[in-house]
Amino acid sequence: MMTLPAGFVRFLFLLLIQASAGKAVAAEPERLVLARAGNLPILLTAPHGGLEGIPNVPLRSRGTTSMDAYTIELAEALARHLMNSLGGQPYVVAARFSRKYIDANRAEADAFESPHAKSTYDAYHDQIRHFVAQMKQRFPQGALLVDIHGQSEDPGVVHRGTKNGATVAALIRKHGPEALSGPNSILGVVQSKGYKVFPPNTPIGNPLEDRRYNGGNGGYTVFTYGSRNPDGLDTIQIEVGRDLRTDSRFIAALSDGVAVFYRTYLEDPLSPHYTSNAINPSAP
Repeated sequence: MMTLPAGFVRFLFLLLIQASAGKAVAAEPERLVLARAGNLPILLTAPHGGLEGIPNVPLRSRGTTSMDAYTIELAEALARHLMNSLGGQPYVVAARFSRKYIDANRAEADAFESPHAKSTYDAYHDQIRHFVAQMKQRFPQGALLVDIHGQSEDPGVVHRGTKNGATVAALIRKHGPEALSGPNSILGVVQSKGYKVFPPNTPIGNPLEDRRYNGGNGGYTVFTYGSRNPDGLDTIQIEVGRDLRTDSRFIAALSDGVAVFYRTYLEDPLSPHYTSNAINPSAP
C-alpha cells in the first residue's frame, strides 16, 4: 500500500478545511435573513431590527447605524394577529444582521462599505424581489408591502411614508386616495382607535409626509418595490414611535388596520380566505 508524503497529506487537509469554510461562509447570508412565504397578499419587511454580526465585515463608519428596536418582533406580532383575524399568513422578510454592518434600506452604493457585505445585502433584497414577483402573479387583484421602521422623534406617533402617494400609485388609481388616507386605510383605522398618525389622514400632500429624518417619507425599499414601477406592488413605510412598538393595544390596532385594508381593497372573492360577513378584525 502506497504511503503519501506527509507534506501532501497536510496540503489535502488544508484544502478540505478551506472548502468547508467556504461552504459555511456561503450559507451565512441566508442565515442572516428571516424569510417566510405566506398565503395573503401582504408582505411585511423589517430592515433595521437585527442584532447579529456578519463574519469578515467591519462596522460601517458612515450613516445611521442604530437599530430600530423591536421592529422584527412587531412584524412577527402582526403576522400572528393577521393569522387570527384573517386565517392566513402574510409573507415576512427581516434582516437579522445589524445595521452597524449593512443598512438594508439603502441602495447598494450607500448600504455597506466592505465588499464582503454584498452577499448578505443581496440575500435580503433577492428574497424581497422573489416574494414580490410571486405575489404579483398569485394576487392579480393587488398586494401590499409594509416596510416596518421605528423612530424616536415622535415617540407616540406613527409616520406614513409613500413618497406622498408615489409608491402606492396603482392602489390610488384603482381605489382612489381614500385607500391611503381614508377611514378604511391602515392608518385611518389606527387613528380611529385613538392613536396619532402623520400625515393625519388628510388629503394626500396636505400636509406632505415628514422628511425630518432620512427616509421618513419613504425610503429605498418602498421606492424600489413600489407600484410606480411596472414590476412592483403597492408599498407603504410605517415609522412606529418608540413608545408604541411593544404596546399590545397598539399592535392590535395596527393589525386591525391591516385587516380592514385587506378586506376593503385586497380580498379576492375567489380566494379561500374570502368571507362576505362583516369584518371583526379583533375577533380571536
